[in-house]
Amino acid sequence: MLEELAEDYSKYCDVNIEQKLNPISKSVDDMLARLEEFQTMLTFIKQDEKDSSDILNSIPNYKNDFDAMCNTIDRLENLMTHIKINLDKLDDDLERAETELGYNEPKKKVTNLFTPLFFYNYTYYFQC
Repeated sequence: MLEELAEDYSKYCDVNIEQKLNPISKSVDDMLARLEEFQTMLTFIKQDEKDSSDILNSIPNYKNDFDAMCNTIDRLENLMTHIKINLDKLDDDLERAETELGYNEPKKKVTNLFTPLFFYNYTYYFQC
């Protein structure tokens, strides 16, 4: 009976350490993988921070170029406004001229103004 009791108690001491440590080992490995990913991410962030800091520090060096580009854009906008005004005026003058000449129909617009010129050239060639 004493031997049976000792045998029963010995079963409590039989512990499969490998089986018990496998989940802990897996958790530790997963945590190490996450820490390595985090370290890699921090390395990228530090590099990006350095790059952005370099960019921010270099911005004042380009102020004159930026001002020149803004002035060029302003001049181009003024030129575009001037061209638009001239084209609007030309369009109004053209419509007025078409009205005065009686070319109000779509078929008789400006293209028909040149028809006599083309006709003259063709008749000239046919006469020769």
